[in-house]
Amino acid sequence: MSVITGLGSSLQGFVTDALFDEKGPAASAPPHSDPSTPIKVVVLPDEGGTYLVSEKRVERAEDKAVLTGMATPETWNRLLRKIGAVTLNRTAYTVTVTNASSSPVRVVNIVPVITRRTKAIDTTMIVPLGGMESDTIPVELNLDNRYPKFTQNGKPYFTRKSQVLKPGDGFVMAVESKLLGREYVEYHLRVDYIDNKGSKHSLQVKEPDTTVGRFRVSGRVDDKEYTDYWGSNEGGTGRRLYSTGERK
Repeated sequence: MSVITGLGSSLQGFVTDALFDEKGPAASAPPHSDPSTPIKVVVLPDEGGTYLVSEKRVERAEDKAVLTGMATPETWNRLLRKIGAVTLNRTAYTVTVTNASSSPVRVVNIVPVITRRTKAIDTTMIVPLGGMESDTIPVELNLDNRYPKFTQNGKPYFTRKSQVLKPGDGFVMAVESKLLGREYVEYHLRVDYIDNKGSKHSLQVKEPDTTVGRFRVSGRVDDKEYTDYWGSNEGGTGRRLYSTGERK
């Protein structure tokens, strides 16, 4: 499966020299006439059950009721936002990049910019019900690296390829970011691109407004190290607090 999926009918594929070379735009490139930012970026989460952790404890009776099974989608999402829940070991999302201008642009890099790296979260663990989401995302981001890059088949993607986008064209990257060490990481994305005049620009893409953070992920600690561990109850219909002795 390719790291990039076409968006629109005239996406040109990987690196080409038809519109740009490494020094500047081709002579036939039309003038840039759109004064606004030409690149538009949308980040959407990959939904599914996963282990969640939080730096906050769930202490109010009505919030505990949500975890023990008395929850609607609205109350569940409200609780996750309230405690600032993040996923454990991995996050999954898609990044859609579109040229919204009237002139060609070339996207040369998408860079994860680390803004926080601390010890793994060890306050609250919430175990998923009904199993884990499928693990079929083709683009990896290894956050254990100090300077992570998007990779495909273990090789850096944007050191080998870039995307030339005609007006209205775009591409989609399906991303799986992983963090296996005992750390917590927050980051945002920087999209580097070149306009039709050969000028280099960068667009900062911040944390998307989702129920569970997508640009935040925590590594795991030993189950006994969490202050609160909310595991599945005997019937699998909800969760209960596990004592330290009941944990693995």
